Amino acid sequence: MKAGDLGEMMVLTLRDPDRALDVLRGLDLPMAARWMVLLLAVTLSTLLAGLSLLLFPIEVDNPVSRMLSEPLTLAGIQFGAMVMSALFVAQIGRLFGGQGDFPDALLAIGWVELMLVGLQAVQVVMMVVFPATATLLSMVAFGLFLYLAVTMTKALHGFTSTPKVVLGLIGSLFLLGFVLSLIAAAFGIVPEVAP
Repeated sequence: MKAGDLGEMMVLTLRDPDRALDVLRGLDLPMAARWMVLLLAVTLSTLLAGLSLLLFPIEVDNPVSRMLSEPLTLAGIQFGAMVMSALFVAQIGRLFGGQGDFPDALLAIGWVELMLVGLQAVQVVMMVVFPATATLLSMVAFGLFLYLAVTMTKALHGFTSTPKVVLGLIGSLFLLGFVLSLIAAAFGIVPEVAP
């Protein structure tokens, strides 16, 4: 794939997620390459997060923000969260009659994250040039994430009902959040609550 192909693939993903996923599947990437897509997305995202922290330092006043300001920790958390997301998307989708599997879910999530990294790069530049646009771009990024999560999950499993996929994703996010909070509590990473 060349740089121009990546741009066309991004547009295709936004316009027709089913065809985009077919193209991704058609690449017939081995499992190692799918892991590398995810690792590349995490690495680029972590580098951009580090750059934005250098440009706009934030006050580190609790264990969570301290942890997220460490690049390797942030990368590990992102990588783990994406792998768990791929596992949840594959397994929960199959519970509801979907056809997707973990390797394709991993590829889809890696691709979605790469698209979001592109938007994150634009956001860092815009924060420098037009700081007032940062909040707007954050909302656009969140909206794009939701859209891509729903449409790519539908494409992955062959689902036709958008509301059911939305409900399934919301339930999965709550479940993922619960699991991550248990892991955080096990490692003693619990935000302090003011009395």
